[in-house]
Amino acid sequence: MKAVVLSVAMLMGTMICANANAAKDAVSRSSEVVAVQDDFVDVKIESLNAKVQEAVRGFEDTCTVKSLAYNIGKKQTKVTLVVKADNTEKTVILDDEGKEVKDVKD
Repeated sequence: MKAVVLSVAMLMGTMICANANAAKDAVSRSSEVVAVQDDFVDVKIESLNAKVQEAVRGFEDTCTVKSLAYNIGKKQTKVTLVVKADNTEKTVILDDEGKEVKDVKD
């Protein structure tokens, strides 16, 4: 009788662990899909218009430009910056006029 109870307990434990791992994998897969769907393509500063270039260069006093990406459909530039003072990273979205977009809508 003890062997039966022990076998059932081991089987249940195995099933619970397998189910938890499957749920964890599903969550990580869904977050990967979100990261790919932002429609921004890496660009060089030379390919941006003069107003956006000027705005990006305006950040260079306090920040280091880590990356630039452009969304053709929204006509927006995503600028990833590293703040020199505390080494933190921040992202700024600029429109085609070089103005920061405060209310980012997907």
